Amino acid sequence: MRIEGANEYRYWKTLRAIGFTLLIFLLFLNLFGVAVTGLKFVLNRLQISEVRATVIYQLTYAAGYLVSFMTPVAFLKLFIRKSGYWYQPMRAEAKWSPWLPLILFGGVAAIWTLAYLNASMVSIFHYEAFSSEVIWGNSGKGAWYELVLEFLVMCLVPAFCEEFLFRGAILTNCLPFGRGTAIFISALLFGLMHQNAEQIFYAFGAGLVLGLVYERTGSIWNCIFLHLVNNFLSTFESTLLQGFDERISAVAGAVFEATLLMLGIISAVILIVRFAPKKQTFRDGIFEKSVPADDAYAVCRVTPKQAVRRFLNAPMIAFLVLTTVQILFLIGSAVFYHG
Repeated sequence: MRIEGANEYRYWKTLRAIGFTLLIFLLFLNLFGVAVTGLKFVLNRLQISEVRATVIYQLTYAAGYLVSFMTPVAFLKLFIRKSGYWYQPMRAEAKWSPWLPLILFGGVAAIWTLAYLNASMVSIFHYEAFSSEVIWGNSGKGAWYELVLEFLVMCLVPAFCEEFLFRGAILTNCLPFGRGTAIFISALLFGLMHQNAEQIFYAFGAGLVLGLVYERTGSIWNCIFLHLVNNFLSTFESTLLQGFDERISAVAGAVFEATLLMLGIISAVILIVRFAPKKQTFRDGIFEKSVPADDAYAVCRVTPKQAVRRFLNAPMIAFLVLTTVQILFLIGSAVFYHG
């Protein structure tokens, strides 16, 4: 293997470390899936109340999900240090962007739009029905404690642990090779991580939005809050509409989503106008004014050709193959299920 320079070598070693980390992540995720399936089997056969069984299962699920994402962060730190480079710590300063309300509306609107596009793309395989009936399972309107547990499992825990791994660890350690490169790589891996055709495209888009928010605001907490609000509004909508008949639910859902979309478009326009790159003049750099770094700036620059070639290292290829096989398997299962 011929590596042309120090930057390319560092990029290759970093992406290899990320690839090995993601393979460990898949191992933990699959062990977690086996463990919660076994737990459900045991709880169904124990003579305990349904409330207690539900609480035990959901809390165990939340803890296992958290461990599955947070443990690989420690492995990535170890692998990068073993490679002879400094691990880049996440930007975890407790600073909230003054533009956060607009970021929330604009971000949620963008992610939901991508989710609808994603659903349309896989609708030819009847994937949505297969996903709700087989992968997620149908559920009726839950008791109050089930709603609290659902918020914990579906909103709070994923917002923290997914952001810590994919933005806090992976994106941060790709930043020396360029902002665009780091955001794109972390978003691509975030999309593939879901291993579900119903989520992969919009998760990739969400990863781009979240990565941009992280890089621009300089704090992981803004990303976590956007991720949390996005999950909460999705859960809130589905929960709120369960108590109505189908026609009322459709109208209420359309009004709710149209309102979010309108607020999101307005917010996005304001943010784009406010933060659009402005052409710098020579005068801007001499009268005690700081000129911001160009978006393409990279401490360790690698060419696009090098970036693609070194991205496809052995552990990363293994991760891509494993996640792609899972996605194709589920698509095939959906076709067979409705065939």
